[in-house]
Amino acid sequence: MIQVNNLCFGFTTAEIFNNLSFDIHQGEILSVIGPNGSGKSTLLRLLRGSLKPQSGEILWDHIPLEKIPTPAMARRVAVVPQSSATPFPYKVRELVAMGRYPYRKNFLSFENKSDLQAIEQALVMTDILPLAERSVTQLSGGEIQRVLLARALAQNSSVLFLDEATNHLDIDHRFELTELMLRLNREQHTTIVQISHDLDLAAAISQRILLLTEHGNIAAIGSPQEVMTAANLQQIFRVDVKVDSNPFTGAPQIVPLINNSTHQLNGLKVHLICGGGNGKTLLRRLHMAKANLTAGPLNQGDSDETTANVLNVPVVQEIPFSPFSKNTLATAGQFIAQTDVLVVTTRWWGAGNLPCLDLAEKAIQQGTAVFLLSQQQDQDYTGGKAWDKIQQLQQQGALPVRNEEHLLDELEKLTAA
Repeated sequence: MIQVNNLCFGFTTAEIFNNLSFDIHQGEILSVIGPNGSGKSTLLRLLRGSLKPQSGEILWDHIPLEKIPTPAMARRVAVVPQSSATPFPYKVRELVAMGRYPYRKNFLSFENKSDLQAIEQALVMTDILPLAERSVTQLSGGEIQRVLLARALAQNSSVLFLDEATNHLDIDHRFELTELMLRLNREQHTTIVQISHDLDLAAAISQRILLLTEHGNIAAIGSPQEVMTAANLQQIFRVDVKVDSNPFTGAPQIVPLINNSTHQLNGLKVHLICGGGNGKTLLRRLHMAKANLTAGPLNQGDSDETTANVLNVPVVQEIPFSPFSKNTLATAGQFIAQTDVLVVTTRWWGAGNLPCLDLAEKAIQQGTAVFLLSQQQDQDYTGGKAWDKIQQLQQQGALPVRNEEHLLDELEKLTAA
């Protein structure tokens, strides 16, 4: 529907786009995301013709944009701008009625029945009918944003551009706008291009995502699952995130990894023997404390293995639902030999993971500091073999720690030493 071919554009002080090329498909919701200064708003202005590229072309249904008359473009695309500034004290209904100007013969012509119906429907759909006779100068930023949305809806265009349209909205009206966008797309096949800083919202409603770099290049374009990877988001936004799957929508869900750690381990090499979810929290906390982490052996699909992979922690893996093989244990031993500290967080012991305690014994013999986290006798399902081994390890120098906080305190002491 819209083709962008080798687009180049810049201002006097800076180049924004250089040979930018992509398509917008008819009937899709495309979200444009990227850091501040990446040219997102500029791109929307170029797409609708309010800015002219220095080179390249923009085609609407194979027609060059510059050959489409302004009134025709106004009927094709409606815009909800980023700014909510309204310099004149129009009544709400008057401002919404401006969305019908592209359909009038001239500026002074009267509204016909079709105009009145479109205006009324837009007021209702955006929940501003009670505000219709009020001056826009008396409205809050969120209310004005809904008025601007209503003006765009009154145009009845087949394409809708939204430039951070949800920024000033309360959560209830943000959800209403989201549902409205989805309904327009589903029932009227409206093509929607939206700029958003709400990555979760963009992932939830979009068929495709366009991710721009800070220099206006395309970092990725495709489905939310293809674009919103932890690696892409870390590279573009320079933040550590975990990308989960929303259990209700299946869309990517962005979880910032906020470093609230009060401990600093300064690259201390730590290996975790964990499993069954016992290491998830500790892996995260050690990662935040800037430890140099490795882990394993862990069965593939174990929640600790999944967490380690998300945090880019090297893991010694075993196939699912299997005891650890000699080769796997040998590889784990090689990992441990290269670390400063071994932490055993496993709390339930059976025949399949019992050999991990032999790895701990060998680590002590090699001079590696070994910590045993929250070990309890009633979690031994080996007929006492695991608990006996744990007692032996303590006699050989392994240090039992009560909880994760106690462990982190002890590791910080090692770092200081």
